[in-house]
Amino acid sequence: MKNEKLKNLVEYLRKNVFIVGVENVRIENIDFLFSKLKEKIGDVSFQLFDADKIAGKMHIEFAVLNALKAFKDGRNISRSLPVEVLIYVSAQRQIGKAFQMVGLTSKTKNMVVVVFSNIEQSSKILDEILSLTGGKINNKVLEINREKVKIIKKVFGISNLEIKTQMFAGLGLEEIVKKLVVERVALLATQQ
Repeated sequence: MKNEKLKNLVEYLRKNVFIVGVENVRIENIDFLFSKLKEKIGDVSFQLFDADKIAGKMHIEFAVLNALKAFKDGRNISRSLPVEVLIYVSAQRQIGKAFQMVGLTSKTKNMVVVVFSNIEQSSKILDEILSLTGGKINNKVLEINREKVKIIKKVFGISNLEIKTQMFAGLGLEEIVKKLVVERVALLATQQ
């Protein structure tokens, strides 16, 4: 029964949640970007993240799963799914701090777009985002690499000691950092 529910949730995600990387964006005014997007696309839910602070696609997927489960179980912190996903991506209960940790800034060069809709609406939102930011689709910005490891360690407070304790498992640095971030997301889910 539990496996069936998980399969249904994963299938729902595949059909209704789209995660796309966008490179070389120019964002002068974040509030302007969000208001223009809301004006152009209406009620479609979406969230944008600084890709340099994301530990791979699994980081986003796991956060989305936890946010959906929180809403289903009535344990949600926020009133909207995009903000709940932001909370889980940041592994941080305080919304303002979550935005500071993983949200966009005027220095953001690569971003992750998460759209909670069907493929047609998702394409429309993505076209608007590309038009407003001058960015180009490139899912490689979702991948974790040595450069991102430094940023992610700082953002999520991952110590060298934590990394050393995981080294025995035979994982590379990038995989260890990804695992530690996902553990933080999971820990937030258990604290509610």
